[in-house]
Amino acid sequence: MKRGLAPSIAAAGLALLGGCSDGRDDPAGAGRGGWAIPPGTYGNVVQDGGGGAKTGVELRLAQGDESETITIVLCDAGCGAAQTRPIRRGLNGVSFTLPTPDGTADVSIQPDGPDAVSFNLHGGAGLRTERLPRIASEGEPVAPSGA
Repeated sequence: MKRGLAPSIAAAGLALLGGCSDGRDDPAGAGRGGWAIPPGTYGNVVQDGGGGAKTGVELRLAQGDESETITIVLCDAGCGAAQTRPIRRGLNGVSFTLPTPDGTADVSIQPDGPDAVSFNLHGGAGLRTERLPRIASEGEPVAPSGA
């Protein structure tokens, strides 16, 4: 290798290393500012026309996408028990896993406008995707003020 080329290669290598993270940053940091999930309860649970079984999903993010955990209830011909699961922030939403009779399901939640989220569950039965509108607490408007 020519003597003048070696320092250039070393400098290029150091420049590449200079851009590496120290590992303490939130990996979703690059996606911040482009999305947010407001705190609240989101769901689409309905009772069938005959007053029978409920179907749908309801979830609660007490601090929105900054929450450490999510509480979720799945209703398929009746509602199961509420589960609280730790969440991870990603580039375009939050994700977590749910235990299922078949193993584990991967779940992702992304913002879907100012007053809803997209719920995506991928498990043994395939992909289930639903839009969950924000449910207002008594006396609370659903849409953020000014929206």
